[in-house]
Amino acid sequence: MTYKEKDAENKKDKKRIIPSERIIRFKERLVEVIGDEAVLSFAKKSGMSEGVMRSYIRGDTFPSLDRLEAIANAAEVDLNWLATGKEATRQLVEAPVRKDNVVEVVQYDFRASAGAGCLIVSENPVAKFEFSREWLIKQGLNGKHLTVVEVYGDSMEPTLMDEDLMLVEVVDDPKQARDGVCVFRIDDEVMVKRVQYDFASGGYHVTSDNTAYSPFFIGKEFEGRFQLLGRMVRVLQRAKKA
Repeated sequence: MTYKEKDAENKKDKKRIIPSERIIRFKERLVEVIGDEAVLSFAKKSGMSEGVMRSYIRGDTFPSLDRLEAIANAAEVDLNWLATGKEATRQLVEAPVRKDNVVEVVQYDFRASAGAGCLIVSENPVAKFEFSREWLIKQGLNGKHLTVVEVYGDSMEPTLMDEDLMLVEVVDDPKQARDGVCVFRIDDEVMVKRVQYDFASGGYHVTSDNTAYSPFFIGKEFEGRFQLLGRMVRVLQRAKKA
């Protein structure tokens, strides 16, 4: 290679977003961020054609800065790391600001037993779910205090299966949930059962949808031990059976 040819190559290299000495490593990083996802799918997510993305993977061509940014956003990795490999570890892109039409609902780590009762493990958040505000309005739930609760046991089958997730409206006043499928606490046990308030006695008739379980009555003798926690408004997820 002559001096002029070498100088021309150096000038060409300077114009590249990715210097030639980092080409192979960029290809490897790109393959890494795509992972098991189909190239076509990832390309569409990045706003590019499959052919363009494959040319980057082969190292035939190199992305411009705006395309690098699009790839980084699609893969949720740090732009500088993707382009140069300088970051020791990949970093997640900062999550976008939540839109007004999305409502976040938290799942807590306690068990609502649909059986003989279950001891509370803890009441710490373990997961978050997002719901469309429009959907909540249609369901009459917008502005309500909602949570997600996991069901354990078979006493509410077939309405609720073991390990189902249910959306629950948390109630501050027991009058808000005098009938229906409710979550309640007796001492340290949390249960999900079908309840019906008895105005004459001031207590609750409690039944299970599974007829193998006997009904019972929560009367004044449970005062101080019984607390109505919420009313089920929707089954969110059916447990997967083997």
